[in-house]
Amino acid sequence: MLTRRHLRIKTMQALYAYVQSDLNDAQLGLRRLEDSIKAINDLYLYELRIFWHFNHFLEERLEIEQAKQFPNRLRDAQLQHFLKLPFLVQLVADDAITKAWEQHRIHWGEATPLLRGIFFAYWTEWGETLMWNSPELQVEEVQITHLRQFYRDFLANNEDLQQHYEAISMHWSDDLDAAQMMTVQTMQNARKNRPVLVPLIKNQEDMEFATELFVHTLRNQAEWQERMAAKAKQWDFNRMAPVDRSIVQMALSEVVAFPQIPVKVSIDEAIELAKQYGSPKAASFVNGILDAVVGDLKSEGRIQKLGRGLIGS
Repeated sequence: MLTRRHLRIKTMQALYAYVQSDLNDAQLGLRRLEDSIKAINDLYLYELRIFWHFNHFLEERLEIEQAKQFPNRLRDAQLQHFLKLPFLVQLVADDAITKAWEQHRIHWGEATPLLRGIFFAYWTEWGETLMWNSPELQVEEVQITHLRQFYRDFLANNEDLQQHYEAISMHWSDDLDAAQMMTVQTMQNARKNRPVLVPLIKNQEDMEFATELFVHTLRNQAEWQERMAAKAKQWDFNRMAPVDRSIVQMALSEVVAFPQIPVKVSIDEAIELAKQYGSPKAASFVNGILDAVVGDLKSEGRIQKLGRGLIGS
């Protein structure tokens, strides 16, 4: 499921898009934010669908082996054991997964040859030799380790797959790590006989965190800009990158509007966003501006935190 950092990224992207498009409809901007968060679930379902195709690929390898005049008994046994992994079994048999694929229209369609190319590369480099020489692969723990290695080495960082996802949504390159974390959690759930599908959001509070942060930032945008301009001595405020402004403004709203989040956490998260998405040297700028503006807000009594030590921690 999504972490608060993922939700901050989606909120920052939504704020940046809102400003750049000169959109004057906050409700429309909010709906777009919610849609962009929910779309990560589609990416997760695409990742799961890959393993559905992988299961069928392994079934084909088994049929080919069994059709040989002199089949290799070890490879036959290896494949049969591997295909009994709870994760692969549930991808084929679980009604909730099948229903989710149908509801969200998750099909690889014309891109299926891309997947099969990856599977054949795996089979050539790893699978055929491993199935031949590794009787320990019949141990479930070893099978799970092997499946994760396959995911890591052949799928998780595959550039062709990433390009395919980006063609569907320009933001999915940023969302892929979240979807992959959910996929790994699904593997673990299947093994422990838990519900297989991982919820996108831990609870309604997390979704409200993103939407309230978006709305509060927009409502206070004029004030945050004024305060930033007053503190931006070595920077020309009007020449600041829009994404850098969005990061600072969002962080200021988080500091003021969420009493349960320590100030230091909000600032540190903003700096990390600046490192990943901001302009060159944005992290230094974001840190400096936030320290200065937050100092003023503290002295004015604008920052109220629940629990001892949260203002300075």
